[in-house]
Amino acid sequence: GLTATDEQKKQMYQLFEQLEKLNPTSNPLTKPTVNGDWSLDYTTSDGGFPRVGPIIQNIDTTTLSAKNSEVVKYFYLFDVPRSVTAELSPVNSELTDVKFKRFTLGPVGFDAPESFRGSLDITYLDEEVRLTRGDKGNIFVLTRM
Repeated sequence: GLTATDEQKKQMYQLFEQLEKLNPTSNPLTKPTVNGDWSLDYTTSDGGFPRVGPIIQNIDTTTLSAKNSEVVKYFYLFDVPRSVTAELSPVNSELTDVKFKRFTLGPVGFDAPESFRGSLDITYLDEEVRLTRGDKGNIFVLTRM
């Protein structure tokens, strides 16, 4: 969504809402389908540094953990892997609180501040696609890897 026009963003949001209404999976956090690696294909979140590749999100509801990984280009020169791990605390069968635990940038890692928290609401899930809403109003479209 970073390069989309306002009109394209509006259309994407409308499609997102239409697909949510067709959600074939009730209680997505209780289903094994939610687990595994997902590629982020669209988001309304700010992108920060230019990406070299996709953002990959791994979810494991058996260990209540998640990890986002990507490679970013710093100063338009260096490709550097970065990741964040998180602990999931389900609120109900669709919504989970997220507590960020550790950030890694190349070989350097550091613990996330206690205040780094959020929530994710899984509003659509099938074998190949997951739609999620974040606590800051952002939307996320992910596809299974």
